[in-house]
Amino acid sequence: MKRILLGAAVLALSAGVALADNLAGYYGNTVVITAPDGKVTKSKVNADKTYTSVLPDGTTTKGTWAWKDDKTACFTQTEPAPAAGQAPACFPIDPHKVGDSWETPTPDGKAKIKYSLAAG
Repeated sequence: MKRILLGAAVLALSAGVALADNLAGYYGNTVVITAPDGKVTKSKVNADKTYTSVLPDGTTTKGTWAWKDDKTACFTQTEPAPAAGQAPACFPIDPHKVGDSWETPTPDGKAKIKYSLAAG
């Protein structure tokens, strides 16, 4: 019985490590997000669970992030202060490395948002 419990504990800890690894390739690098209209946002996700984004108009936003579940991270804007009642933005996170590009559908499913991970 002790071996089964120890095995379960090791698996639980391994799951936590794998979860942290989903963003490991992002740390210290820039996520370039291109909206369907061509506007670009550049974001940095940090290992200390903070992030910064530079919006297409040059405005910088900052905030924190946390895991919602084993595949979804939620980003909460703290600067500038968000609108009252603004909920965190939650996204499924897949591991990526510098040079990767990928797409996701817009919320209405009619277009694609393009992402790439650039060094620095």
